Amino acid sequence: MKFVAIIILYHPEQDVLLGNIAHLQDAGWGVIIIDNSPQSCQGKLSSVIEYRHFPTNIGIAAAQNRGLEVAVSLQYDYAMLLDQDSRLSVAFLNAVSARSVTAHQLFPDMAAYGPTIISEFNNKAVKARIQRPESCDNGFMACRQIIASGKVIPLSVLQITGDMEEALFIDGVDHEWCWRAAQRGLRIIGDTQTHLLHRQGEDRKKILGITFKVGSPIRLYYQYRNILLLSRRGYVPRYWKLRNCLALPLRWIINGWCLDNKALRRKYMHKGLLDGINERAGPYQPGKQV
Repeated sequence: MKFVAIIILYHPEQDVLLGNIAHLQDAGWGVIIIDNSPQSCQGKLSSVIEYRHFPTNIGIAAAQNRGLEVAVSLQYDYAMLLDQDSRLSVAFLNAVSARSVTAHQLFPDMAAYGPTIISEFNNKAVKARIQRPESCDNGFMACRQIIASGKVIPLSVLQITGDMEEALFIDGVDHEWCWRAAQRGLRIIGDTQTHLLHRQGEDRKKILGITFKVGSPIRLYYQYRNILLLSRRGYVPRYWKLRNCLALPLRWIINGWCLDNKALRRKYMHKGLLDGINERAGPYQPGKQV
């Protein structure tokens, strides 16, 4: 079986990127780089790496789709999507290649396989609080959704699931694809026996005893807008709709009054609400008014 990693870049840390590439090559994996950064980094990479540069930033969904297209054209069997801030090792890659094939053999209807995610902020496993995965045999779990980084996709399944939804641009892309796969009769398989160190968000801040993820202000636009867009869809789980819609006022208070760049955060949340209500998708357009 041929495995390839598709790494999506946006202003990456060079040391982390080059270290991950070295581990992938040592493990015998192919490497595809999709770079949404303004400046190309191709000159720092080996010529054997498949590199595509999109300096205008086409979004994570479109970048993943371009990478998957390259992987299919090169006749790989499995592709692992990776964010630039995940940390790889040869041992992890060897385990993932073996475990994902085993999972696919046990679950022929598998749309994707994902390792257990370990947060870089506290070195603890990231676990769902609601709708927890169902345990299966051999340390595998049936999940509602998994995040993009570390997600291994049997490329043949794309004929059933379709591509990532480019209109969402960034937030919610990974979960929406999983829910769509489930709607089409496929399963998402998690693994308790492999672990990927991953940085979710830019920071953490504790307010009134509750720890909140902190991201860049513009991400709030996509989060607010995409929650409203996805909440209209029948195949999106009801618990997700309720949890996220009910949390919008709290997120407004925390981001708009308790974090840095309060005014800018309120601006992006407001625009996200308006565009979500009016069903506007695609990249953020600052000049478009309601």
